[in-house]
Amino acid sequence: MQMNRIYFRIFSLIMLLMSTQMVLAQTTTRISVNDNTYSYKSKDAFSSYEIKYKGKVAITEDDQSIKSIEPGGFLKISKTTFGNKRAVIIESNSRGTLTKEYYVGRSSEPFEPEGAKWLADVLLDVIRKTGIGAEDRVKRFYKKGGATAVLNEINQIESSSVKAKYFDFLLEQPGLVEKELVAIASGITSISSSSSKGSLYRKHSSQFMKGNEVSEAFFKGISTISSSSEKGATLRHILKEHQLIDQQKIYLLETCNKISSSSEKGSVMREFNDIFSNKENVVDAYFKTLNSISSTSEKGSVLRNLLKEYELAPKAQVRLLKSVGSISSSSEQGSVLRTCVPQLTNNDEVVAAYFDAVKRIGSSSEQGSVLRSILDKPELISAPNAILLLEATSSISSDSEKGSVIRKALPLIEKSDAVQKAYFDAVKRISSTSEKGSSLRAAANKGNLSRAGVISLLDATKSISSSSEKGTVLRTVSDLISADDAELIEKYRECARTISSDSEYRRVIEMIH
Repeated sequence: MQMNRIYFRIFSLIMLLMSTQMVLAQTTTRISVNDNTYSYKSKDAFSSYEIKYKGKVAITEDDQSIKSIEPGGFLKISKTTFGNKRAVIIESNSRGTLTKEYYVGRSSEPFEPEGAKWLADVLLDVIRKTGIGAEDRVKRFYKKGGATAVLNEINQIESSSVKAKYFDFLLEQPGLVEKELVAIASGITSISSSSSKGSLYRKHSSQFMKGNEVSEAFFKGISTISSSSEKGATLRHILKEHQLIDQQKIYLLETCNKISSSSEKGSVMREFNDIFSNKENVVDAYFKTLNSISSTSEKGSVLRNLLKEYELAPKAQVRLLKSVGSISSSSEQGSVLRTCVPQLTNNDEVVAAYFDAVKRIGSSSEQGSVLRSILDKPELISAPNAILLLEATSSISSDSEKGSVIRKALPLIEKSDAVQKAYFDAVKRISSTSEKGSSLRAAANKGNLSRAGVISLLDATKSISSSSEKGTVLRTVSDLISADDAELIEKYRECARTISSDSEYRRVIEMIH
């Protein structure tokens, strides 16, 4: 029996707590300001408040009475609990003299002593709900116990707007030290309103950008803003108003990474491009954030903007080129890679990353366009780079695009025998007979092939399946073969023997007699 009673009491307590939480969750609050009159109304299942005031209201230091109200102002506090209504009305005349009235229900009662006692009971609650006397209270608390005392008081306040008011006044106190600023930056996170939080961080950003520890707490605070637009606006404000050291750049990028909106994240990143740094830790943070942008168009826009605004060091170029692979749109990939061409260097790692990025483009036309754009800048192409470019054509699925790039790359064969071999190896990978033949004839007609180049051309010609195309190429090649070069003549004949048409074979052989 005893145990049953204990279980029953525990159950009753749990039900009471649950019902209390449900009641609290049903609290409604309305706040308005009209003609310089502040109005506050709140209601739950147990009680209701109605508070109005006009003019500056000064509170006594014990928070239990009204010290003064600006001339012409007033304060009205009305509270109803379980149907029992009480109210206090305090008015200030033109000279600032106060008149005080106290009501129980509809009946007027003497203010002293019951009215004064009731006001003392409810005033602290009223102060915390409305922010009345906030400036003076902040100064009083700060004088007695520094920022810690003010923060302890703020923790007792539920309203985001009132909390923001207290933080605002606190940050205006002279002589705030680094430790206090860290605590304040962290404390602002307790505000639930994104707009109030963002407004505070922007208004007082100059104070929060002093010292590494303060900056870290500041950016961590900004990261707790739930609204993408507020978070973005705050970060853009910092980029416009402050000169950031590298560590602060990293903090900002890490905070930007937590923005859920691609457009907001992209907007911040484009602003950041003006202060981009080639420092390795900044580059790491930048591309980690960049790669988190889900929108293909935003990601492409940020990268193009960076390439136009800043000259990247080789390591940063490699990171950018790897990021291109995370873009899902072929047109965006191609656009970024074409924009990248003027910054390309002969750095082996950069060039390898560039052509690797080209290979990852899904569209043949985009791949072809990008490779042709590089060929428009022949001064950027060394012999090793020319080989890489020709090898990159292997990833192009369209024969016409592949052939177009290979033929445009023809001037590169002058660079070395190795480039000539790479050219003809690329031609062999073309499956179309006409495209293959066209590319080989173009090389033969150029007429500046080395002996090794002619051998590579003949080897590639063997891969043509059409007798007529093969014959046409060989007849063009015949002009490159010296009559006293027995080995080269034999290579020519060896290729000719792969022609299935007797008539075509005869025409080809006749060219070297």
